[in-house]
Amino acid sequence: MKNLRIRFSVYGALIVALQALPNILWALFPPVPNRLAGNASSVPFIEYGEHMLGVAIVVLLFFLVNKTVPQKIHRSAPAIVGFAAIALYWLCWVLYFAGIQSNAVLYSMVLLPPVAFFCAGLAQKVWPVSAASAMFLAFHITVALENYPLW
Repeated sequence: MKNLRIRFSVYGALIVALQALPNILWALFPPVPNRLAGNASSVPFIEYGEHMLGVAIVVLLFFLVNKTVPQKIHRSAPAIVGFAAIALYWLCWVLYFAGIQSNAVLYSMVLLPPVAFFCAGLAQKVWPVSAASAMFLAFHITVALENYPLW
């Protein structure tokens, strides 16, 4: 905790922007069919918890840095895994917009962003990002299971 500082993180902002772009396109130009329409939990704790953790991750990625880690675009193993997760996430969005909206695609879209955020936290050595990402994953999967049951 002693090495963490509140400062703007270019790397964190890049991760957030890359992950958010397909979501912005989906909000502006929703495809037909759109299985994600109305994707929410009926349990307020889960619904609000998911949203609060998502916002917390964005804020932490943007404004929390480790003073011992150079502020650059990381090329470490966790960073590479994180970028790969985002690339696969984009591929899932391409499939989604092409009308391939199977549970496999939807669950990939649920899993990949938290993986990318978790890895970004590891790459930056900012453990609160990784911790929030792990909790977000649990909430995100819970919402998906409610809306898109596997059985």
